[in-house]
Amino acid sequence: MNHNTRITAALLAALTLAGLASCGGDTSDTPNTNTDAVTTAAVTEAETAPMDSLEARKLVSDDVPELDFGGKDFRVFYQKRYTTDAISPDGKESGDVLNDAVYRRNVSMEERFNVKVVGIEGEEDAMVSTLMKAVAAGEDAYDLFLGHTALSGKAALSGYFHNWYDIPHINFDKPWFPQSTIEQLRINDRMYMAMSDMCLSFASNTYCVYFNKGMLANYDITNIYDLVREGKWTIDAMADISKELYQDLNGSGTADQGDQFGFGSPFSTHCATWPIACAVSTVQFNDDGTVTSIMASERAATMTEKLRDLYNNNVGSYLHTSKGAGEDEMETEFMNGNIGFITNGLILAESVLRDVEFDYGIIPYPKLDEAQDGYYTVPGGSVSCFASPITAADTELVGALSAAMSRESWVSVLPTYYDIVLKVKGARDEASVEMLDIILDGRAVSTAYMYDSFSGYHFKMADLFKGTKELASFTKSLDKSIVKHYEKVIALFYSDPIE
Repeated sequence: MNHNTRITAALLAALTLAGLASCGGDTSDTPNTNTDAVTTAAVTEAETAPMDSLEARKLVSDDVPELDFGGKDFRVFYQKRYTTDAISPDGKESGDVLNDAVYRRNVSMEERFNVKVVGIEGEEDAMVSTLMKAVAAGEDAYDLFLGHTALSGKAALSGYFHNWYDIPHINFDKPWFPQSTIEQLRINDRMYMAMSDMCLSFASNTYCVYFNKGMLANYDITNIYDLVREGKWTIDAMADISKELYQDLNGSGTADQGDQFGFGSPFSTHCATWPIACAVSTVQFNDDGTVTSIMASERAATMTEKLRDLYNNNVGSYLHTSKGAGEDEMETEFMNGNIGFITNGLILAESVLRDVEFDYGIIPYPKLDEAQDGYYTVPGGSVSCFASPITAADTELVGALSAAMSRESWVSVLPTYYDIVLKVKGARDEASVEMLDIILDGRAVSTAYMYDSFSGYHFKMADLFKGTKELASFTKSLDKSIVKHYEKVIALFYSDPIE
């Protein structure tokens, strides 16, 4: 496919990408692909633009009027590990394309609105408590909070974030607010934590699957990309190929260290991706303000059975031999050419895998079955949420800068990240570039995932998949506490904030 055509197609897909189930009624955390008519105008503009994605994006306005904030600071509290979510790491143009793109974005905001974009660095584990202390004291210390998603729910549940729908100039129908998440995160016309393409971490930490092209080619397996395109890349397909890739290299007669394996994925937060990847709902938020656990569904049982078999019983699974293997060990074994498939974030291509000698490919997490309507994934729980403290008094400043910076990131920073950092330096072939578009279009952060706070089902998936307890028994032992946790979440959306 022609490069410009492919990128523009991906742009149009992003503009019209189906959201998750509408939150006006009973809402579960299952992705769907209903088109969203609200982006029609943006799509029309992009369709009539030249076949260059950058020019097409520039035609989509943020609709923020010309405003002058008199030199005010726009204070962004961000995670140290994700500096580029907020500011340029070098603080000036340095020749690093990503640093320079972020720097120019912020300078353009300063010139347009007569503000100073000020980054306030925080450590991910301490940011929430720091924010909560400031808000409790009534201190107007930050305008925008970009904290660890899995930890920030505590602040939201305490009523410490603005409802984004009360903030002027924020239009969540715009494409820089990924539509695969927004519909699910809005309940009762409220949204306290969102996702924005202002944050590069939302892209860089998106989970995917890497594969060793040479290893698969040795077994005449050359159709992985076609499996994805045809909708046949499923857990069963991965399991079958992983089994075929196993080789007893050390001649011990049993699967052990030193052998070649097909599949490597740790019992860790990587497993939290599977429910969304398999279109399995964990809880349902009802429009009467109640919560229902639906984790013990037939579809969830099928997912559990397939993944338990893949992780624990498949001779081609690295965990079949090394039960306690972690992410670092999986990365090392993959880089050494000993594992055919591993799960990880896209950031691995940007950094660790850049220097590997063999060719690798990038593909989405597999579907549960061929009938599933698409490929879905999530970013890791550490990525930056998008929130504003209730003590941020100048909500017009918050809304104008948050909207405009998000749009500018979508126009200039993200294309730099995708096309230069990933698509040129990371991905090794044109098909992997195509796969990146599929992966990023399939990001589907649900309310259940966003507010899991390690008290929901998503971050308990590792325990489920490595265990032997029947799904019904597993959910029975957890449903009460999990429903109680999400009752606090739903109360945030249907009643006064919880103290």
